Amino acid sequence: MSLVAKCSVAGRFYFAHHRGAECPGGYETALHKMAKQILIDAGRVWLPERDVLLSLPLVFDETLTETLHFKSREVHFVSVVSEKRLENGLIPDVTALLRNNAEVHVEILVTHAVDADKSQMLDNVLEIDLSLLSEETVLGPVALETEVLKLAPRWWHRCSLIDELPKVQATRKALEARVPEEIKRLKRKREQEEAAERKKERAAQRKEKRRRDLLKKKAEARKPFEKALTNLEQMESMGWLTMADRLTKRAKPQLELIAQRLRFDLGKWPAFMNITVHQDWMFKEDRRLWQSAVFESLILSNEPGQIISVAQALAYAEKAVGVREWALKLSQLKQSHLKKPYNQDKSYELRGVWFLTHAENRAIRSPYAVVLSYLKELCKRGVLAEEKRAKTFRILASAADIWAAHRKDQRKIRINAVRADKGKATLQSLLGDVFPGQEENKKAEQEWRARRDIAIQPLEYSVNDANAIAAAGFTAALFCLSCKRHHLPEPINECTICYSHRLRTVDLTEEYLHSLPHRLKCMP
Repeated sequence: MSLVAKCSVAGRFYFAHHRGAECPGGYETALHKMAKQILIDAGRVWLPERDVLLSLPLVFDETLTETLHFKSREVHFVSVVSEKRLENGLIPDVTALLRNNAEVHVEILVTHAVDADKSQMLDNVLEIDLSLLSEETVLGPVALETEVLKLAPRWWHRCSLIDELPKVQATRKALEARVPEEIKRLKRKREQEEAAERKKERAAQRKEKRRRDLLKKKAEARKPFEKALTNLEQMESMGWLTMADRLTKRAKPQLELIAQRLRFDLGKWPAFMNITVHQDWMFKEDRRLWQSAVFESLILSNEPGQIISVAQALAYAEKAVGVREWALKLSQLKQSHLKKPYNQDKSYELRGVWFLTHAENRAIRSPYAVVLSYLKELCKRGVLAEEKRAKTFRILASAADIWAAHRKDQRKIRINAVRADKGKATLQSLLGDVFPGQEENKKAEQEWRARRDIAIQPLEYSVNDANAIAAAGFTAALFCLSCKRHHLPEPINECTICYSHRLRTVDLTEEYLHSLPHRLKCMP
């Protein structure tokens, strides 16, 4: 084993072990011995910092803990010896006796750390890690001594030296004294949590009971109005489609009499007596009948400046066509609830009957509101002006002005029709230029018919479904508003074709089946 003569910056001469490939373990062995010698010569060492965790079990898997932190500090040896064999046969690198008669065993880590047996069988084991020191540090006596005594990483394996200090014992006793009170606190807390949970459960049970009672009360309150509500649902879904054609046919004789009396062509019905009003299906007949009665009796027969009321208009409308009894029943029900206490803090649009759904409350309108909407539409056309909000209106236009406006509208319609015909002719001529040959025109027409057949095919399926269900003896069917297909009137929640929930019940009357293809083409 070769040695190298060295001289430190302080002028101290010494020999260092040569580090080379021919002696791979010599450097580590020399560093290990030098570190032990430094500890023996210095008679002191810096202990690492340590956290002592004190933990006492309580109840409910809870523990009472406190952590004591001891900072790193320097201790001096009373005596120190290297490689001392202990009674258990173990040989620590350095064994030192402190001033409090406690033994500290120091292990030097260069290549091999302390094994598990030694760390468990020895008390107060301090391990100093020199494995990462650079060769420059090792070759400097002062630097190496500083690393060994203080700066190099170090840690405790077992340390009764600190764990059994009077401060630790006093803290442990203080914790033990707190245990009974902490157990009582935890028990009180658990009792409070259990009481709160029981209270929460009782509140949930009461809430569920109130909900069930409310549903029961709603069901009982709805019973007298079930038929009317069923009619309302049908009318809001597909009922108006089945009713429109029937009302038009039934009203035709009366419409002819009105046209003769007011001297206009039946095919050119005045727009101001055929205004679409939301939910005007509550009147029994075609809207042109009741709007003509109101317009003729209150507007055409009076001079401009005359004041008319909504109540007067409603009286003429009811006299002309009447109101559906079930719609009037629901309207009166809603009116009777509008001023109830539970409606006072709501806006007018959100007020309604407590046992009806929001959609049902929105769908219910009074005949007064329908007639009012009609008169407001006349205001937009310059015929009336609202005098007193939602109650009275003032006539602005005379009969002559009104009929002049009607004739002007008819002229516009004719002009637009002529323009449309001219545009169609122009388009046809352009298409003729694009497809000059007869074969090309025929091919384009065939492609168009193919696209039309693809679009019409689902509608044909729907018509076939409806006819098949009617032929099987059913008087009603379920109609899907999404895919436009008909289903047997069975209690299902979704369409079996497109899985939509937008199902409505339709009556399979002769008029419905006859007009179904045309109405399916017009539906969005």
